[in-house]
Amino acid sequence: MCSGPATQLAEAPALEQHPSMQLVRFRPQPAPHCHAAGPGDRGASTAGAGCAPRNMAAPDLAQISDVDIDSDGVFKYVLIRVQSAPSSGTPAGESKEIVRGYKWAEYHADIYDKVSGEMQKKGYDCQCLGGGRISHQSQEKKIHVYGYSMGYGRAQHSVSTEKIKAKYPDYEVTWADDGY
Repeated sequence: MCSGPATQLAEAPALEQHPSMQLVRFRPQPAPHCHAAGPGDRGASTAGAGCAPRNMAAPDLAQISDVDIDSDGVFKYVLIRVQSAPSSGTPAGESKEIVRGYKWAEYHADIYDKVSGEMQKKGYDCQCLGGGRISHQSQEKKIHVYGYSMGYGRAQHSVSTEKIKAKYPDYEVTWADDGY
């Protein structure tokens, strides 16, 4: 009788799913030093792919822009915590939150996967703190932050808004928890 991995998998108990959870598509587990809060968005994921080695020196966090959003339109955004990757068992170093929002993204995970991949190549760990939407009206100098991400949950819009106000001081920047 065979007792290899296939037999062990067949004997494993079935996983229970919480009634409020909805699995949309398989999302590979990230490497231990790559983090995404929440079960993930719909769509393919590359979280964990291309993670930077832990011994890679991280540049100064101040060199990372707090806000990078498209110049006009309504689009998805994510709030990401970026921190120096811990080296061989030491605790993580300093961190900062960054706001990223783009019209090209079909899913919040598309933004997180792209940004976290770029940050990890530079020696940073990333964690998605949530998402939402941004309405950027450049002609009227207005930005409104609202809604939530199905996969990552609602970002703390007050934090995102303060960062956006710092980048766009001559804009009217508002936020609300309502909407999708």
